Amino acid sequence: MSLRPWRWRLVLAGLIGLVTLSLALWLAHVLGVSKSLINGFFLVVSIIGYALIGLFCRTSNPDEYYVAGRRISAPFNGMATAADWMSAASFIGLTGLLLSDGFVGDGRHAGGLAYVLGWTGGFCLLGFLFAAKLNRSSAITIPDFLGKRFDSTAVRWLAAWGAILCSSVYLIAQIYGIGLVASMLSGLTFELGVLLALGGILLCSFLGGMRAVTWTQVVQCVVIVASMVALCVAVSCKSQGHPVLPLAAAQSLQSVEQRAKEIEADPGEQHTREAIALRIRDLDHKIADPMAARIQERQLIAKQITRARAENASLREIQALESNPAWRESGVEQLTQVWWTERDQLLQALNRPVGFQAPGLSGWNQGWVNTLALVFCLMAGTAALPHVLVRSYTASSPAQAQQSVAWALVFIVVVYMCASALAVLTKSYVLTELVGVALDQLPEWADRLKLRKLALLSVEDFNKDGIVQFSDVRLFNDYVVLAVPEIARLSPVFTGLIAAGALAAALSTADGLLLTISNALAQDLYFQTAEPQAPPLRRVMLSKILLMVVALFAAWFATHRPVNILFWITCAFSLAASTFFPVLLLGLYWPGMNRLGAIAAMTSGLGLSFYYIVSNHPWVHMKLHLLPEDTVWWGLDPTCAAVFGVPTGLLLGWVLSKFSSEKN
Repeated sequence: MSLRPWRWRLVLAGLIGLVTLSLALWLAHVLGVSKSLINGFFLVVSIIGYALIGLFCRTSNPDEYYVAGRRISAPFNGMATAADWMSAASFIGLTGLLLSDGFVGDGRHAGGLAYVLGWTGGFCLLGFLFAAKLNRSSAITIPDFLGKRFDSTAVRWLAAWGAILCSSVYLIAQIYGIGLVASMLSGLTFELGVLLALGGILLCSFLGGMRAVTWTQVVQCVVIVASMVALCVAVSCKSQGHPVLPLAAAQSLQSVEQRAKEIEADPGEQHTREAIALRIRDLDHKIADPMAARIQERQLIAKQITRARAENASLREIQALESNPAWRESGVEQLTQVWWTERDQLLQALNRPVGFQAPGLSGWNQGWVNTLALVFCLMAGTAALPHVLVRSYTASSPAQAQQSVAWALVFIVVVYMCASALAVLTKSYVLTELVGVALDQLPEWADRLKLRKLALLSVEDFNKDGIVQFSDVRLFNDYVVLAVPEIARLSPVFTGLIAAGALAAALSTADGLLLTISNALAQDLYFQTAEPQAPPLRRVMLSKILLMVVALFAAWFATHRPVNILFWITCAFSLAASTFFPVLLLGLYWPGMNRLGAIAAMTSGLGLSFYYIVSNHPWVHMKLHLLPEDTVWWGLDPTCAAVFGVPTGLLLGWVLSKFSSEKN
C-alpha cells in the first residue's frame, strides 16, 4: 500500500501550520502581546511539533531505525537531505558572512561566494560519484560499507573513528547554534536554551532513529525554506517596494557600492582605521611582554579609578574602568588570550570590505588562492560527510538516490539565493542608516541590538570623533540574520519566524549527526566486532543509549562556546574530505584498491588535515608563542586543510594498493 498521499499531507500540514501560526501571532502582536511571548511561542511550538513527529514515528525495527526502511522516494529523501544539510552555518551564518566579508573576501581570506559555490558544487559531486553506488550496497553506515568493501575490521574501526571525529566537530557547532537561537527566542540563558532544544532532538532521534528523523526533516525543510523566503520577500517589499527579490537585491547592490565608495573616501573612516592600526600595534607590544604590560596597565587603571572616585564620577564610568581585562583577569595567560582575541577582531574590522567587492582586488591575490582552496575543500567535504552520505541508503533505489540529490539542490539553492540577497538588502540599511550618524543619535534598531542579552551589534568610537564610521561597527556573523526583522522594521512575528527556521536548520542537522555518531559507536565499533550475533533489539537499544550520552556530552561542550560556528563547521568539512573522499573515490572506482591502501588513505589524509588545523589554532599560537606565518603553508587558512589531506590520501592510497603484495 502506498504511503505517498500521507507523506504529502504531512508536508502540506507543516506549511499550513507555519502560515496559521504566523498569522495568529501577527494578530496577537496587533492586539498588544509582547515580542518575547511571541518569540517564545514559536520556540515551544516548534520543539513540540518535531517531538510529536518523533513520537508518532517511533520504532525498534533495525531496518527502520538505521535506514528508514530503505523506501523513501526521491522528493522526500531530497527534502530530508536538504534539511540535514542546511545547518546553522548555512542558515544563520552565511548571511552574516556575506554581509561582513563580501563575495570575494578582503584580499587575504575567502569571502562568502566560496561557501555558496563549494556547498552547492559538493552536491553535484555527491550525485555523480557516490549516491547511486552507495545505495546498491546493503550497508547501514559508511564505516559498515568500507568494512565490507575491504573485508577489514581495521578499515571499519578507522572509518568509524573518523566519522565520530568529523561529526562531533559539526555537532558541537549545531548545538551551539541551537543554544543561541533558543536563548534569543525564549529569553533564557544560553545554557538553558541548549538544554531546552536538546530535549526536542532526543525525543525525535531517540524514539524513532532514521525513520523519525527523516519525516521530521521533511517538515523542517518546509519551515526552513518558507521562513527564509517569507523574510526575504518582506524585506524586499519594505526596502524597494516590491516582492521581486533578485531585482530588489540588484537595486540595493548599486546603492551599496556607491555608498561604499563614499565611505572609503571619507577622512573620518581613514582616521578610524589609523586608530585601529595603532591599537593593533599596542596589542602586539603587550603580547610580546605580557607580564610587564599587565603591571603597567594595572597601575594606570588604578590611578584612573582613584581619580574617578575622587571626582564623584558615575558608577557606570567606574565599572567601565574595572571591566578592563588587565584589571579583571588574575592570570597572565588569560589576559594574553583576551589580547589575542581582540587583535583578531581588530584585524577583521581593518581588512573587511565596505561593500561586497573590496577595492583593489581586480588582480590575482592571496584571497583568490584561499577562495579556490576553500571551494575545493567544501566540495569534497560535502560529498564525503557521513551523515549526508547515509541518506543514499534511505532512498528506495539507486536512481532515486541520485534524484534525491537533485531535489535537495533545488531547496538548497533557494535558501542560498535568499541568503545572498538578504545580505545585500541588510548591508544597505547598515551603510545608509547607521554609518555616518552621531553616536548619540543611533537608529532605534541599533540601540535595541546593542542592548540585547546576546548583543547582535557593537559600536566603538575608535577615533573619538563622536561619529559612527564603518570600521567602528561590528555585527556578529553567527546570528546576525536574526536581527534582520528589527533592522528592516518588520513585525516581530518575522523574528520568531526566521528564528524558527534557524532552529529547524540546526535541529535537523544535529539529529542526523547524533545518529551517525551513536550508530558508529554501537554498530561499527561494538557489535560488528565484539558481538556480531547480537539480536536486533539489543543493537537498537544500545544505539539509543549512546545517542543520549553523545547528545549530553556535546551539549556540555557547546556551553563553553569554543569558537564561532562557521569555523568549526568548515573544519569538519576539511576533516571529512580528507578522511573519506579519497577512500570512497578509489574504493568505488578502482578495483585495485585494497585494505592497506584504504588504511593509508584515511590515516594520512585525516592526520595531515588534523595537524594543520590544530597547529594553526589561536590557542596553540598563544601557548607556543607562535605567529600565524610560522605555521601557515602557502598562506592557506586552516579551514582549507583538505587541500593537503585529500591529495595525500589519494596518493598514498594508490601507492600502497599498487605496490603492496596484498590482493584486493
